[in-house]
Amino acid sequence: MPTPPSRLLRAPWLIIAIVALATGFGLALGLSAILPPSEPGYPYIAIAASFMLNLAGLGLALVFLPAPDNDSKRFILAHGSAWVQASAAIFCAFAGLWAAPTQHESLRVFVALALLTSAQAAVLCAVHAGLSVVFGTRSRAPNTCCVILLGVLVSALFWSREPIERLSRNGGNGSQQSAQLVDGIMKLSPPMAVASAWYQESDSARNAQTSSARRFDLVHGPLTYAVWIGSYQTAACPDILPTLGSGDFYSRTDFKAGLVLLLLLWAMPIILLCDVLLWWRSSRAGKMETK
Repeated sequence: MPTPPSRLLRAPWLIIAIVALATGFGLALGLSAILPPSEPGYPYIAIAASFMLNLAGLGLALVFLPAPDNDSKRFILAHGSAWVQASAAIFCAFAGLWAAPTQHESLRVFVALALLTSAQAAVLCAVHAGLSVVFGTRSRAPNTCCVILLGVLVSALFWSREPIERLSRNGGNGSQQSAQLVDGIMKLSPPMAVASAWYQESDSARNAQTSSARRFDLVHGPLTYAVWIGSYQTAACPDILPTLGSGDFYSRTDFKAGLVLLLLLWAMPIILLCDVLLWWRSSRAGKMETK
């Protein structure tokens, strides 16, 4: 008799971590049979696997989100717990990818990818928590909306060209709105954020001798996103990790928070606040039913 999915979700964290670690490691070995070996600046296997693990991690975050229920005990930091579980699996998966013998990139890029995926999972948890406050814990709307939202963001590369071109042709504020849409897609679409992480955090990107000559660029290279939306439209890669400019400590004013920190600063307060509200509302409803 097959094991029900509900029992799999109750598996100890150690088992989830081992499975995630093995998934990242095994995915790299599996892709090595169909993809060309890595070249300087182009670790094909690690890049392809990172896109897959990013989407798998976000899908796992959706699985860990609390199901429709009215039990107050299930909403004691439910979304925070879902994010922690998903993040633990995400970090283990990227650790497995880093440990695979098919690539020779340093640990930094995989830490950046894991942090980015974890921050994106936090946004999904925050959206679900906010919708649960609005629609209630018994409604299926929060889960449905999160699935639709993730699908829209992941597929933004395919549907965004027409809106971007129309806005840019309208004149007036159209060009500014078009640029804002491009910037939003670069930051919120998971595939484009992963591409930006490789563009900025890979070994070739941080090597002064090769950074301008040879590194993976899904955004500005030929036949890629920048060309697809029109050569007139700029598409800047967002900073992934926090950075601090050079110079004396007291004169550093060009601090950049980075996409990971910005997403976490936006998502975590919403998760905590909504979890408290959901627990309070559910416990209050439970007390009223017992009277």
